[in-house]
Amino acid sequence: MLGLKEGDFGLLDVGNAAASVDVRVALAPSGARGRFEGGLALSNVALSHSAISDKAVRGLNLAFRGSVEGALDGSELFVEHGELDVGAVRLKLSGEVFLGEGVRLRGGVALPLTSCQALLDSAPRGLVDRVAGVKVAGSFGLTGFARFDSAAVEREFHLDWDIASSCRITEVPEMLAASRFAAPFTLHVPGPGGGELVELQSGPGADSWVPLAAMTRFLPAAVQTTEDGAFPRHSGFDESAIRSAIRDNIRRGELYRGASTISMQLAKNLYLDRKKNLGRKLEEAVLTTYLEQTLTKDQILELYLNVVELGPLVYGVGPASRHYFQTSPGALAVSQAFYLSSLLPAPSKPHFGANGALTPGWSRYLRKLLKIAHARGRLTDAELEEGLHEVVRFGSPRPAIESGPDELTSTESPGASDEEPAFPEE
Repeated sequence: MLGLKEGDFGLLDVGNAAASVDVRVALAPSGARGRFEGGLALSNVALSHSAISDKAVRGLNLAFRGSVEGALDGSELFVEHGELDVGAVRLKLSGEVFLGEGVRLRGGVALPLTSCQALLDSAPRGLVDRVAGVKVAGSFGLTGFARFDSAAVEREFHLDWDIASSCRITEVPEMLAASRFAAPFTLHVPGPGGGELVELQSGPGADSWVPLAAMTRFLPAAVQTTEDGAFPRHSGFDESAIRSAIRDNIRRGELYRGASTISMQLAKNLYLDRKKNLGRKLEEAVLTTYLEQTLTKDQILELYLNVVELGPLVYGVGPASRHYFQTSPGALAVSQAFYLSSLLPAPSKPHFGANGALTPGWSRYLRKLLKIAHARGRLTDAELEEGLHEVVRFGSPRPAIESGPDELTSTESPGASDEEPAFPEE
């Protein structure tokens, strides 16, 4: 009756879906504004959209009740009070949005204390299929508030939330069990040029595996500088990094940086593909929680350093140490360890010149990372001094030692091919 056809807005099986509407509508005399009170319910909706999931999502049930007022051209929207049901989960919403040169938003959201299992079970088919069969105990509740102006984020940005969670994963399917990683296992990784998946062997007993105790301590120090400054303290998710990433993404108007912790990256590397969509992030959250509750921090770090991508078909610090420096992870110099960690945001991007020397821009960035690590207590004065004067070269087991002033005093910016990535705040 609504005239929707198969494929409109990504909808599938439109003949099997249902919509019910019970609203009162009041229009201003000018016809420019309107007020809507009542409810809208959609049931058995199926859709396909790459931003949601790489599979068709089916059995989606949504309902909204509340009072909404705004301009009919979409420039203003006020939600006095609203309730959004997704399956058995109910969110309470309120706020206002203004669209002009940018986006101005002020609003709040609340999720009353809900069973963690009910949250997982409310996901429609096709959204989080990789964690189907996971059993969760406990409850979860959330209240949050946001206020920002995308045209003036520096002076108008506030984001806060309060989470009450006792969620604990009590059972997982055998294919997800962390016990699998205590012995050799197979990684499925993209082939050359991001092509078809290829298999690599990892895990204790595999040729590429390096125990944490056999690595230089500079490797954990480096990844906690470049990837996850709060790793020893968080339970898988860094709220400060999430807040900073949201602020920076709003400021730039694009997905510029993420807030993935070491634990989140490990969940992705062990279980998930590289597609970026809502379903994958939800699965990543469940699997991150599981890994944090099942493994120690040292076990997570050891797994991470053995499976992380550090170059084209180079996975783990063992193969990476041999590939770049013809040495072992236990013999890496401080600058070499930090170089490997600096690759993580874009591991396929080279930073060595034709003569094997590290490019000037990346050398400066490496020295900046060393100073940050020192300021955070991860390097001693002597280690910092040593690292600042090491000259990293491709294929050289030991860096040369350079005398002279610290290159970090240079005001020259990296070249276009040497752009410095963002690194996490402590």
